[in-house]
Amino acid sequence: CSACHDSPDHHVMAGGNSISSPLGQIVASNITPSKHYGIGNYTEQQFADAVRKGINAQGQNLYPAMPYTSYSLLTDSDIHALYYYFMHGVTAVDRAAGTTELPFPFNLRFSMKLWNALYADNQPFHPSSSQTDQINRGNYLIYGLAHCDTCHTPRNALMAEKSDQPLAGGSLGQWYAPDITSDKLSGIGNWSDQQLYQYLKTGHVAGKAQAAGPMAEAIEHSLQYLSDDDLHAIVASLRKTRPGHTASADRAD
Repeated sequence: CSACHDSPDHHVMAGGNSISSPLGQIVASNITPSKHYGIGNYTEQQFADAVRKGINAQGQNLYPAMPYTSYSLLTDSDIHALYYYFMHGVTAVDRAAGTTELPFPFNLRFSMKLWNALYADNQPFHPSSSQTDQINRGNYLIYGLAHCDTCHTPRNALMAEKSDQPLAGGSLGQWYAPDITSDKLSGIGNWSDQQLYQYLKTGHVAGKAQAAGPMAEAIEHSLQYLSDDDLHAIVASLRKTRPGHTASADRAD
């Protein structure tokens, strides 16, 4: 959360950070427990609705720069832990974060209701009985809690993820999130497990890659803190993904 919601002057979760998107600049909100400027008056249910459904306590729709389409997978226990942390582990910052001003028609927040009806299923994560516990954990992290799919999956003209091309690479405005499927040409199929683990942990693998931009932020603020078990679960899950290059070739036939 901090990669987007920490303020430019380093106040934790105080917002004000301007996030570049294909739709325009989106200002991250203050999500400290400030009762006037933040989420201090949110009930746990209102918090859950904002995180999972993209609807704030005032009933307004959030833009999908807030990855609620991925966070809809979060378990009740993780939602509860997050709520407790925000209410008791974050210092309230009593100041406005700023407002998002997108060009027409994207400035019409009510239009997000239609978008949500089309693209947000609000379904919790269900472990697959055909997969190991490690793969299920990796899938929960990739598509839910760590929301790797939010950046690495291509989007259609309405900015919804293309569900038939998961993790096959996506545009982030000025940045491009590469294919991280098991494809050996365009993806991470030729990376070793140790190289993938090291990259997720440190952002650097000699002769392979150096994280920059949004990925460097993801590692700095999030991925480096994951347990070794969780990092290895992500690696194992990525190994099971359908190759992005193959999927593209299939669609062209």
